[in-house]
Amino acid sequence: MAFLKSSKNTAEYKQLIRSEENRATGLLNLVVVLAVLAVAYTDWVVVANVSLGYLYVLPIALSAFINPLPFTIVLAFLGSILQDLFGPIGDSLHVRIVRFLIALAGFLIVGFLVSLIARQRARLAVEVRHQRDEYEQDLLLAAQVQRQVLPKPPIVPGLELAAFMQTARLLGGDYYDFFQISDEVVDVVIADVSGKGAAASLLMPSLAVALRLRARELSGPAAILKDLDECLRQITRPATFVTMFYGRFNPGLRTLQYASGGHNPPLLLRTSTGESILLEGSGPIMGILPNAEFSNTLINLMTGDIITFFTDGVTEQENESEEEFSLDRLKELVLTKEQTPATAIVTSISEAVANFAGSAEQTDDLTVVIAKVL
Repeated sequence: MAFLKSSKNTAEYKQLIRSEENRATGLLNLVVVLAVLAVAYTDWVVVANVSLGYLYVLPIALSAFINPLPFTIVLAFLGSILQDLFGPIGDSLHVRIVRFLIALAGFLIVGFLVSLIARQRARLAVEVRHQRDEYEQDLLLAAQVQRQVLPKPPIVPGLELAAFMQTARLLGGDYYDFFQISDEVVDVVIADVSGKGAAASLLMPSLAVALRLRARELSGPAAILKDLDECLRQITRPATFVTMFYGRFNPGLRTLQYASGGHNPPLLLRTSTGESILLEGSGPIMGILPNAEFSNTLINLMTGDIITFFTDGVTEQENESEEEFSLDRLKELVLTKEQTPATAIVTSISEAVANFAGSAEQTDDLTVVIAKVL
């Protein structure tokens, strides 16, 4: 997918960092050379009868910070020689030798001390990189687990299900699931936790466990959302919230009962008439308001109906021109795929969003669930 270009490959990212570090070192060494030349020129031409050799300590210190110690030692000798050559004329050989040795000792001490600081900094940088690599590996393993535990759509007579999720980062905050309530009844849920990445993903297992424990015990979608909302307010902080849409399909009766917790209304397309309906619900977002109320809505389904559940990572994905994919594009796309299986529709949506984004970064997790009435 085009928008996955923003997710840098680990090896490429490390190579980029090394290239930037080498470039920075090269520029700093250029500064060292220019500084030495500037001091030498000033000492020789601009200022007469006064030694400015002490100024060589600046490029020497910079060199010690970015280069190996032998290179800095050579530069210290060079600075001492230049100080003697371009310093005051007329001093005796004894004075010049003493001045040379004192300057060299001072330069070497500064270079050695700065080199110690640089080595300590390098050790800390290595440790930071090591910890970063371990954290990255943990995230990779967590992402693999998150993808492996994504549920497979159940086989239900009269209903075809398919789903897809693409996270904006290694870990995502989107969630979808299927619960087989009975041989003829299946629940479909889609949710989006505020934020994205590791923080949002940590709440997903709690949602899944809570729903799996309560889905068969409570009377319907509204009661399930009410129960989950109370649970969320106990385990999350006020700034964290969840949007969720919960639907209960009964293909035998050709009905869909649903409740919404502030989630994007799924799109119902009636291929027999070309009509499009947004399954809007009146429930608030979950995990914030005390005593929140949710209500059930019951609609009749027809053969050929396609219900598209999605998160805002689909319709709000922007391209290079900052234009959103939009609900209208989603409608048009699904209508053109009415004769294709649900899995093909899901794939078409994910590819269409990626192609639309182009080189633009994926800004949010993308999740799509398709339910097609047979």
